[in-house]
Amino acid sequence: MIDSKYSVLFMRDDRDVTRYRVSPFWLRMFIFSQIFLFLFAVGGIYMGVRGLTINADLHTEKKALEQRLVDAEVRLERLGNMEKILQSYDPTELQSLLSAASSPEVEEPEPQVEIDLNEIFIRTDTQQVGVENLQAKLSKRKLSISFELNNLQASKSMAGQTDFVFVKKDGTSVAAMTNKSDLGFQIQRFKRIQTTFLLPDGVDKDDLFGLRLEIKGKGGDVIFAETYPLYHILA
Repeated sequence: MIDSKYSVLFMRDDRDVTRYRVSPFWLRMFIFSQIFLFLFAVGGIYMGVRGLTINADLHTEKKALEQRLVDAEVRLERLGNMEKILQSYDPTELQSLLSAASSPEVEEPEPQVEIDLNEIFIRTDTQQVGVENLQAKLSKRKLSISFELNNLQASKSMAGQTDFVFVKKDGTSVAAMTNKSDLGFQIQRFKRIQTTFLLPDGVDKDDLFGLRLEIKGKGGDVIFAETYPLYHILA
């Protein structure tokens, strides 16, 4: 009985019966190998599904971290711009204003203009257009501006109007007298915009802190707005 073997018969209609003798050891090895391959396949499928789940979680976490980083950069840039405005004030003038405010001889202090820094530095970005390589060149009182406007909506064209506002060191703003035909756009992918306009009357370069860019869509809503300090964009 030790040398007993199993007989395996293969029968076909067009051939004689073929018989193979198989040792019980090799038969068990075949069965075990099939079980092992099945378990290995199940394990591979489990690890693949688990890897996809982990990858999806990491992708979601990456998106959240990228958004937090963008928000932090916007807040940091806004705080930096506010610091630049505060540093632009003359210390002597500030000291005189503080002394005048604390002096009992001043009966009726002049009302101070309330400055809304959020209105000056708040950034609007609806992810419809992107602005790159904004540069400015000032020659006497003539300011030349150029930048690249990209359409971030690949499925449709974008149309609208661009405008500029001068931001002075005292926090007030003055609208720029621009050429509307230079700043209107209708783009499928991107467009380089160039325009030239004069400084407002009574305003010199030393009075200016920055230039605010506002882009409105076809419906008139602001789809992009950002304030650029002059020391960043002047060539």
